[in-house]
Amino acid sequence: MPETVAKRKRPEFMSDGPSTAIKSLDAALLQRMTGQSGDRETLETQCLMLAEMTGLSLALNAGKAIGEPVDVEFDSFNAGPRSQLLAEFDVNSVVCPAYIDGWCDDITLAANTVFVIAVMECMLGGAIPEGKKLKPRALSDIELDVSSILFAQFAESLKSAIADPQPKAATAGQATQEQPEPEEGTEDTPCVMLTFQLRLGSVEAPFLVVLPQRPLLKSRIAEREDGKPAKPERPSWARQLTTQVSHSHVLLEARISLNELTLGEVARLQTGDVLPFDDEGGVRTLLSAGGKELFWCEFGKAGNRYTVRVQEPHRREHELIKDIAPG
Repeated sequence: MPETVAKRKRPEFMSDGPSTAIKSLDAALLQRMTGQSGDRETLETQCLMLAEMTGLSLALNAGKAIGEPVDVEFDSFNAGPRSQLLAEFDVNSVVCPAYIDGWCDDITLAANTVFVIAVMECMLGGAIPEGKKLKPRALSDIELDVSSILFAQFAESLKSAIADPQPKAATAGQATQEQPEPEEGTEDTPCVMLTFQLRLGSVEAPFLVVLPQRPLLKSRIAEREDGKPAKPERPSWARQLTTQVSHSHVLLEARISLNELTLGEVARLQTGDVLPFDDEGGVRTLLSAGGKELFWCEFGKAGNRYTVRVQEPHRREHELIKDIAPG
């Protein structure tokens, strides 16, 4: 009787293709195993250190360039897929892509438009506007340029917080008010979002940063020396911001004092009535821009056009003398 050979049954978990066990792995676990994401405790530690160093640098440099103290306070961090975090951006945000050569090439920055508006008014020589009076709105071209420069400074501050690997140049793209959309294939990239609160006078607005978890987990964050941040040199972005603002157009206003009238006399004014200037000789006028007094001028006429001639810088004591001894 011929000998029969029993065939061993192939285990059900074996297959000719890639392991079904690997295919069935949870996507989040796979990202963790490949170093694309980390546990919340590790991420929080890294984010706190990164935010502290970034905030110190930004506050010092921004305040020096704007000419007014800027307070930068870390608010919170969140972790999740890129598409989920970008969807949390406010509709009143101005957004900018950024990258840091040698560290991360897909950073997204966002700021509320009210902060950019306040910075622009300060750079034009005006006082810090009241936060309650500022409303989000579409930014002008010059304001978008200014926000791009502010974003570039933030990227530079972020770069300075990375000790290892040593990053190279930090670059920010063109700012826009269009809502950001992740590039195809990057929607599920594990990212973190850092939220800062920036304060300029009574103006307070959020500043957000979304970046991948992978470079953050592989980095060593710089530490403060002796508990004090190093005194920074005037950055190139500050000079660029000053130049940008100096080339912007401003509206000049000249105020001229007229003779005093009673309220009843004002109410009876008719078309064609003539009101004399308060000054009998050379007519003085105060030239201002952006709500800030600039120069005392003399009112006159050249040909068919009325003019003002700059005489001297405005000083508060002139107003005081005029109030104490009118005429």
